[in-house]
Amino acid sequence: MKPNDLTQIKNISKQIRLMKKTAVKVGLPTDVGQYPNGQSILEVGQRHEFGLGVPRRSFIRVPFAKETPKIQKSIKDGYKNIINGGDTIKNLNKLGIIGQNISRNSFKNQGYGEWKDIKESTKEAKGSSKILFDTGKLVQSVQYWIVKE
Repeated sequence: MKPNDLTQIKNISKQIRLMKKTAVKVGLPTDVGQYPNGQSILEVGQRHEFGLGVPRRSFIRVPFAKETPKIQKSIKDGYKNIINGGDTIKNLNKLGIIGQNISRNSFKNQGYGEWKDIKESTKEAKGSSKILFDTGKLVQSVQYWIVKE
């Protein structure tokens, strides 16, 4: 075994150990804040994601299900990168950005076309027909973060 091979094996082993206790999460952090009217951004997001008292407009679960192949490809590429000397944290950051973009893009394409349209009175009141997009706070609040368990 060559010295470089041993170094590479040690790095792969180190990255695998790190992978086992590290994860990336995408969504709304608990401390995301409030709208100017005092309403919690997290609570508004939860109501729409799960359809609690409002039509369900999933911006996390449904988009992730629709984009599963893209997520799986990123994970597979991450493993290949580790084998070639890459870094777990960098791979998780890439995966996090992909997840964050998938979620944020659902606001542009109205939940992949699955969101129920808003009422005419709502369109008139807010001066827009964009669903879940008044101030942009909710979509901007979707983020990713890395956790070590």
